[in-house]
Amino acid sequence: MATYFKSNRFALFIQIVTFMAVACNNKADEKATEKKDTTDTTSTSQTTQPKPAFTGVTLDVLYTDTASFNSLPNGRRIFFAVTHIKPDTITLSGWPTRGAAGNSFDDDPIIVLKKGSSTVIPVDTAYVGNVKLDPNDVQQVKADIKTTNVAFVLFTPSLSTKYPNHIQYSISHSNDDPGHNKNPAIVPTAGTVVANPSPPKQL
Repeated sequence: MATYFKSNRFALFIQIVTFMAVACNNKADEKATEKKDTTDTTSTSQTTQPKPAFTGVTLDVLYTDTASFNSLPNGRRIFFAVTHIKPDTITLSGWPTRGAAGNSFDDDPIIVLKKGSSTVIPVDTAYVGNVKLDPNDVQQVKADIKTTNVAFVLFTPSLSTKYPNHIQYSISHSNDDPGHNKNPAIVPTAGTVVANPSPPKQL
């Protein structure tokens, strides 16, 4: 009788060991399959995703009314500093120089340009920074305002012809409000005034 029970227990032990070995092999196969599936999915996803293309820098045409521009003082250089306004407006604020040497400024700007329509400048590198008007430039814009009797002064961004990859602003005139009209009609003048990058232009 004892021999019978020993034989049964040994047979049961063999069955349990066999069952556990099969179960472990199944789990190992499942983990390998899961790992393979995850790897394949990631690889496919990375391969098929398109790479973003750089198409250029987007800047806004900026503007102000002629009364605000005429308030700028004569005989001084005007530096327009890049200014961020919530939520997503990047504009220019104008500081006239002051003092005998002309190398100091007030705490706050005299003029802040408004945001008009957007324009795309197709370049790989663009230095977007402060720009400057010399005293004779300010006088010329004021003279053009008086001659044409326009309502708005526009600052249109473009690449500088003198400083590669630097942004300059060409000044033009219109009677159409650029805040409501994406393509304001430009009133022609004898010449075009340009707000040059500063730096690299010397103070």
